[in-house]
Amino acid sequence: MSVRRRVLVSAVATLGIAGTATATYLAQAPGLAATEVQIEDTAGILYAPDLLDGVDDVRFYEPTTVAVFTNAGGTAALTDDYALNNAVLAYAQEQRPDWLSADGQTWADDLFILAVDPEGRLVGTYFGENRAVAQEAQDQIQEATKDDFRAGQWTDGAIDGIDAAAARMNEPGVRWAGGMLPALAWLLTLGGSAAYVGTGMRRSRRSAQARAAGDTAYANVVRDLDVTQVHARVIPESSRYGGAMLERLDEYTQAFRTLTPLAGEAQAIPERDYDSPAALATLTRFRAEAERLDALDDVIAATATFLTRGATWESVWAHEVEPLRRDLDQVPDLLSDTLPDEARDLPEVAALRELAGRLDGELSELRGGLETGVLTPDDGLDRLRAARDALSTALDTLAAAVARVVGEKESEEELVTDELRKARARRPAETTILATGDPTWTWFAVGAFRSGVVSGTHAVESSRVSASGAGGSTAGYSSGGSFSGSGSSSRF
Repeated sequence: MSVRRRVLVSAVATLGIAGTATATYLAQAPGLAATEVQIEDTAGILYAPDLLDGVDDVRFYEPTTVAVFTNAGGTAALTDDYALNNAVLAYAQEQRPDWLSADGQTWADDLFILAVDPEGRLVGTYFGENRAVAQEAQDQIQEATKDDFRAGQWTDGAIDGIDAAAARMNEPGVRWAGGMLPALAWLLTLGGSAAYVGTGMRRSRRSAQARAAGDTAYANVVRDLDVTQVHARVIPESSRYGGAMLERLDEYTQAFRTLTPLAGEAQAIPERDYDSPAALATLTRFRAEAERLDALDDVIAATATFLTRGATWESVWAHEVEPLRRDLDQVPDLLSDTLPDEARDLPEVAALRELAGRLDGELSELRGGLETGVLTPDDGLDRLRAARDALSTALDTLAAAVARVVGEKESEEELVTDELRKARARRPAETTILATGDPTWTWFAVGAFRSGVVSGTHAVESSRVSASGAGGSTAGYSSGGSFSGSGSSSRF
């Protein structure tokens, strides 16, 4: 069913139940798009195009500027309930004075700020004085984000929070839930209709995005099909990595035969049906498969270039090394900022620091060996994989040590261990020869380790808070200054 038909069906149902009251409600429904959307993603967790598309569908009662702010608060934010409140205020004072009133004591009029700290596990909502809502409404807005935020769906959670805020800021009295039973029935009916329409709009948007991305990737696969076959023919079968990639070629060929009818199925879905679960599932599957093959043919081409030492083999090697190089670059911050204070003097920390320095030097040696021919391409890849395995082993050892010192009792140690185990299991998607040639190979990325430490530490803190009966939202600012802007934060 198209979104237009959803709107029609919802309107008929609502009018049938509520009559004149519904017409009054609709007359006061939010109808204004956001005046401006400002994204300050200092934590680097948002996908701006999807966020802007999502907010574009949200409607407000009054002209509203929306600001989305992310902040990596580190381990300190795990125990400081005011960390996000203070971070938002500090950022506004230093970088975004337009977020503040003329006297700097409140938030600017017409402004709504949604903030999230993925490390401190905090979500905050902040309002200009003419957009302020009661604490109960702030709690509800924050709650709307938390399922997505807990799953690491930062963009979707932000959209849900903005949508929830738009429904509560400057809400006309006629839309309040009090009053006579007919009014309550009207509210419930229209609320269901709004959810029905909103769900359809979100599905339609996601379906359209999946179709566009899938079409692009599929066109690339079709264009490169013959070239991929040519590349495959020059891959030396005697090479360990060449043989593994030729096995993937068989998979590629078979998958292409499956992708072609799937593309036809996806392209046959009319836009008016994009809001259906079946359409979204088909288009999402089409995009995922097309993008997978598009990446696979690139790796096949890279394998041929590297193993035959083609003209661009150096760029292929740089791409292979980049994931490990990125991990090594993150080790200093991990050890100095992310680890809890009680874990920073562990012998496992010193061992990881020493290993990171040694591996950094080894990467330079590998490049030199490949350039001079002392190392064959296969040997270079073997040693690169061994280096990454060594880093993973060091992180595994450190993970066990961190769990022991963070957890004051066995149940807390298990909480940290479980979060680190889940983080390790999330194998990053990589279009490298090493990762593609052996889909069963796993490693512990430094970013995943960092996420696991933060989540594990938060799980322990949450369990202690629950045991003590504390918790809930945090209102106001703890810095002792005169700032009195409306807003609060809570944990997810």
